[in-house]
Amino acid sequence: MDVISDLARNIVDIRYEDLPQKVVEIAKKFIIDSIGVGIAGTGAPGNKEIVDLVEEWGGKKESTMLVYGLQVPAPEAAFVNSMFIHSTDYDDTDDRTATHANVTALPAALAIAEKMQSDGKALITAVTVGVDLICRLALASNLFHGWHNTTTVGIFGAAAAAGKLLGLEEAQMVDALGIAYSQAAGNRQGREDGALTKRLQPAFSTKAGVVSAILAQKGVSGAKNVIQGQWGFFRLYHDYSRDYEPDKWAESLRDELGTRFEGINLSAKPYPCVRCAHAPIDSALELATQHDIRPENVEEVTVYTNERVIDTAGGPFVIRTNPEVDAKFSIPYTVAVALTKREVTLGDFEEQKIRDPELCKLADRIKVFVGPEFKGSRSVVGPIEIGIKMKDGKEFSNRVEFAKGHAQNPMTELDLIGKFKDCNKHSTKPISDKNTEQLLTMLGELENVDDMSKVVRLTA
Repeated sequence: MDVISDLARNIVDIRYEDLPQKVVEIAKKFIIDSIGVGIAGTGAPGNKEIVDLVEEWGGKKESTMLVYGLQVPAPEAAFVNSMFIHSTDYDDTDDRTATHANVTALPAALAIAEKMQSDGKALITAVTVGVDLICRLALASNLFHGWHNTTTVGIFGAAAAAGKLLGLEEAQMVDALGIAYSQAAGNRQGREDGALTKRLQPAFSTKAGVVSAILAQKGVSGAKNVIQGQWGFFRLYHDYSRDYEPDKWAESLRDELGTRFEGINLSAKPYPCVRCAHAPIDSALELATQHDIRPENVEEVTVYTNERVIDTAGGPFVIRTNPEVDAKFSIPYTVAVALTKREVTLGDFEEQKIRDPELCKLADRIKVFVGPEFKGSRSVVGPIEIGIKMKDGKEFSNRVEFAKGHAQNPMTELDLIGKFKDCNKHSTKPISDKNTEQLLTMLGELENVDDMSKVVRLTA
């Protein structure tokens, strides 16, 4: 029997009462974090045009767009809110696979929860099983490197979360995941080219996941051997340059299923850029503070990391058609910001700041190389090493093992609240202080909320 049956049964059977308290608390933490970065994302370039387009399409008023307050069909609300969450590259990450999890599971769940007037416990449960499925698939799958993990596996988490809130039975959940499989896609070329489609791909998956669950509810069938079939997910999507081990991968999907929830291993982002730039930023901030480094006195900076990090963000900083994307995916640019400002914030990715001549000159003096001891590593969070050579001949260096935000170097609750409030300042329409405090209180006590629509509407 295909492992999809076990996964579907687990999604259907899990109740809020089955979730350990630690799992609930961490799920709430990332729900708060995701809504915060989604609020910030409403002001990102290109998003207003998509909001206007969805509004123009119209349709049944079921679910709400964050901040804008527009009510649209549930799949469209899920699409837009997912886009908002991913727009600033500030959303959570599973550092083991560089996969963002809540960006698909949460907006899918929010849209259906509002449509169904579900309570907070139901939302927490749906998001938890959706995130767990995303992380398990990303960990188990030997994906070809050109796929965009967040999008390719995220669709299954979106379908699971939506289907859970719709009350799908086991056979319907298998259909929902099968229908989702027929749409599983997403590639890394948009990021490579600095295109805004980088932020749209998870949104496409989120919308498709919601539609998949609704279609299954209506009786539409999907593939049944989704994971281990002749042309199932494992065979079709795996990296053909690496070993093919479907039985081993299937067992890893089943391992402690229903008792271990992978969402507890997610990392929150302290900086609004690609995760693999975070350890270099941490290192640069520490050195700048410790040695009072002034950017004008820096001769050169050398970052040592692994090939995966270099492939993602280690090339020379070049501004193309979308400066924001170029900057967010550049270790030279983000390290230059850290050394110059001794912080890295949302405002540093506005076009005027990105084009600052002095920042660009410093970024040109920052080079990223493969460190001999890091060669072959797949980690995006460290260890890394940085060396800074000053114009007066002095040299400074240090090493970061785990980037801030990692489960072994977590952000504090105070950090996360501060991040939420700063995100609100970058919203296209900041929420009032009164509503912000009320929203944070409700999200902090989400298990006591009787109707999720009350939460969503506080953002508008």
